[in-house]
Amino acid sequence: MLNIEDFISRIEKLMENHQLSAAAFAEKIGVQRSSVSHILSKRNKPSLDFILKVHHHFEEATLDSLLLGKKCASTPLPHDLEPKNQEEKIHPPHPRALASSEKKSISSHSEEIQQIIQVYKDGSFTVFIPKT
Repeated sequence: MLNIEDFISRIEKLMENHQLSAAAFAEKIGVQRSSVSHILSKRNKPSLDFILKVHHHFEEATLDSLLLGKKCASTPLPHDLEPKNQEEKIHPPHPRALASSEKKSISSHSEEIQQIIQVYKDGSFTVFIPKT
């Protein structure tokens, strides 16, 4: 689970490094000033949308560094994977359209899972990191 104090500390450090006030930070990432104020004062927890906006607008704010405090490369988000041209686009089938044999081949993927993020309708989320 996200440690709110550590997350706030990382946001404050990011603001300090870029010499941004809370209002300037909010404007840069495209949220209301009150949202930043409420998060910094621990009144509200950051939503996934808030975290993704920070990640998108600050190069050094990887998801791993924001959520876990790790200084390593993060898994790219879909906007980072946008194809260069139309021919590169791949449209996966709807999950319900997959046959059970296809589901098995997907679930037995040979790459190791780094983390799983479970997102809830209210904007909160849980990060699961497998033990190695």
